[in-house]
Amino acid sequence: MTVEAELFMPNSVEGLNRLMEEATSFLESRGLPEAILYKAHLVLEEVLTNIIKYAFDDEDTHTITVRLALRPGELDMEFEDDGRAFNPLALPSPQMGGSIEQAQVGGLGVHLVRQSVDSVEYRRLSSRNVLTTRFQLVTKQ
Repeated sequence: MTVEAELFMPNSVEGLNRLMEEATSFLESRGLPEAILYKAHLVLEEVLTNIIKYAFDDEDTHTITVRLALRPGELDMEFEDDGRAFNPLALPSPQMGGSIEQAQVGGLGVHLVRQSVDSVEYRRLSSRNVLTTRFQLVTKQ
């Protein structure tokens, strides 16, 4: 059985805070393991913060849509916005190592998202970015 939620937020910190509360409530009520809840929260916050900060060339209010789908054995989270085209999967992995002063700026959040999920896909539909992340909820033997 699939359980779904579709959440909407404006491109603002206030919208982010409200959506995070709604998404957390939905996910916690489904009895997901703590490790998945932690990773889902991190992915939600990283992706949505990047959209708010970087997707739009104007000061207008834009609607960001998040779809959560809990299926047997997996959790999908889909993010959709009407910002400028941006494929986060095309970014190279950040260079690690050395000191914090020597670290390359940018890309760490996208790297964390990639490392936190089991799969991630990007597509551009008309004038919309759609990023889909998937978590496996069962351990592989």
